[in-house]
Amino acid sequence: MFVKKDLRKIPQILADASQRAASSSPSLSDDEEEQDAPPTKKAKNNDYDNKNKNKIITEMRLGRRAPEFLPACNASILLQPKFRPALDNLIQLSLYDCGLSSLAGIELLQSAVTTTNDDDLSMIPPTTLFPKLEQLDIGRNPKLTNTSLPSSFHTQFPSLLELWCDDCSLGPQIPNTLLQLNKLHVVRMTCNKLQGPLEHGIGIRYWNGLRVLAMDGNKLDGIGVGIGRLEYLEKLHLRQNKLTALPDEKGSVPSEKNSSLTMLCLSSNLLTRLPKSIVDVADTLTELYVNGNQLETVPEGLAKKCTMLQKFNLAHNNIDKEELMPKDFVMRFGLPDVVTGRCTNDEQCVVRLEGNPLAERRKKVYLEEERAKAKALELERAALEMEVDSDDDE
Repeated sequence: MFVKKDLRKIPQILADASQRAASSSPSLSDDEEEQDAPPTKKAKNNDYDNKNKNKIITEMRLGRRAPEFLPACNASILLQPKFRPALDNLIQLSLYDCGLSSLAGIELLQSAVTTTNDDDLSMIPPTTLFPKLEQLDIGRNPKLTNTSLPSSFHTQFPSLLELWCDDCSLGPQIPNTLLQLNKLHVVRMTCNKLQGPLEHGIGIRYWNGLRVLAMDGNKLDGIGVGIGRLEYLEKLHLRQNKLTALPDEKGSVPSEKNSSLTMLCLSSNLLTRLPKSIVDVADTLTELYVNGNQLETVPEGLAKKCTMLQKFNLAHNNIDKEELMPKDFVMRFGLPDVVTGRCTNDEQCVVRLEGNPLAERRKKVYLEEERAKAKALELERAALEMEVDSDDDE
């Protein structure tokens, strides 16, 4: 859906939001308003306009405004004391593609309160800048690194559920302050500079409530067993990394504890086999992408629990066995069509096998047979036309 961009400058947007917050009366709800007489059409329109004019702003899309963040290239424009009321009510904030290089200032600070005596300032309660924020998008800011984030960054987002950091330069490990955001449901850190093993504490000490984890396009070469403990995890994206294997002993990924998993994306890695535990995933799994690896076989038993599988991408691997798919898979879903990939017993399930040695040979034979059939049909039609012409001559 197209969203019209707010053409006002950021200070104007913040000033308007602050004014609305200051003039709002949260104790009065719509249900408590008087309804003694039916309003006229004009009154309805005026009432609608007034409500919108005074409505508290809970969402700010400030993306693609890099010139307005110059020269500081940080979030200082948002943090001016006069704009604090605007931040207090925000639920969604986008700073996507704003040329940011630092988020200094979004950190644990003592409240700006002056006292008439020499009381210890440490006794003044700290200020939380974004107490209600649930969704934060700081993606497409390639100058943001681990050092761009204050160590107490997480303290300013006690309600955060979704964190989008795609196309930044975070790494080689996930910043500790982001791991401390303990209510997160969605984390996206695709195309950053993460290297080595993915933080082993995820699913054990950190981010236990994750629904979506997207780490595509990094240089991760391993993941911790904690991922296999995320019972609410629905989608796991680990495409275009350097994974050679998934945990398969002393804890596995995925596992039967991933009882909500619907999508697993492991494409474009260096996997030579799938973990045995793949057969233990609940029947919630509907999409499995392992294309672009070095797999030689598909494990037996996959169809025993994954009975709802709809998309299974095995393209561009090294599968060269005479039996492309395990017997239990063929019994449940049938054989995949050479061209379309649709399974004979369940057309809702599509298996992509192109780019595998045996699949390519079978496809070649199939296409040659189809061309031969087409040529034979063409010759048959030509012969019939000749017979018709000779009959006409007689």
